[in-house]
Amino acid sequence: MMKLLKVFYLVLLSLSISLVSCSGEDGKDGIDGTNGINGEDGKDGANGKDGADGTNGTNGTNGNDGTDGTNGTNGTNGTNGTNGVDGMNGVGFDEMTKYGEVISTLSGTRPDGIPFEDVATFKFTPIDADDFDDYNIVIITPNGDNTEYFFNFRRFYSSPDNNYNINYIDWELTVLNLGQETQNVQSATIIINNYGVVGDDYKYFMLDDTYISGGPGVSEMVFIDMVFDPNAGNHLTFSYSFSVAAANNDSGNDLNVSGTVDINLLELIQP
Repeated sequence: MMKLLKVFYLVLLSLSISLVSCSGEDGKDGIDGTNGINGEDGKDGANGKDGADGTNGTNGTNGNDGTDGTNGTNGTNGTNGTNGVDGMNGVGFDEMTKYGEVISTLSGTRPDGIPFEDVATFKFTPIDADDFDDYNIVIITPNGDNTEYFFNFRRFYSSPDNNYNINYIDWELTVLNLGQETQNVQSATIIINNYGVVGDDYKYFMLDDTYISGGPGVSEMVFIDMVFDPNAGNHLTFSYSFSVAAANNDSGNDLNVSGTVDINLLELIQP
């Protein structure tokens, strides 16, 4: 509508100009037309409605448990490690054991009536020179056509100590013409001192006895393969055996004693 009004006014203005130019005198300017009214803005369209939410789906059912896997095979045992190297002997050990050992086997019946057998190795010797006469000596005495050998030796079950470790076997042995056809054991005294016979059931009894050849309750002593070599460190070896009646030993029953001697003895240098 506004555009049509503007065109109409323009046509009228052109006609007026033409008429004036024909009369030879310019006419007055026409009055400016009034501005047209602005049209109203159109209304916004209505918003569309939101669609309805979809319904939630139902939860699915749990799947079945899978089957158990098979057990793995057992691993093989590892190989045993090698044994460690033995430690060094303590100071003095070699010196106390260098003169040999006495092995004693005891068999019989314990005070509680149970049979037993016990094997012990006595191998320790005091190394103080004051003790040699009592614990590790040989005295050789010629007497006409005969020669007497007196052996006095003691071996401890553990490292000797005058106060605590007094567990030992002691021998005094006199032999005439040792190694000859006329060899004869003239006397023998064996002392087992402060020795505990311990059973597998952790029960024990004590032996603190003296056995003398030909003495009470002691049967005839037997000595086998007796050899003495003064040129090989006064080396003395032999085997022995005897029995002791029940009344004459601390087991309270008949006792069998046997074993071996393999020792080196010392000989005092005479001035």
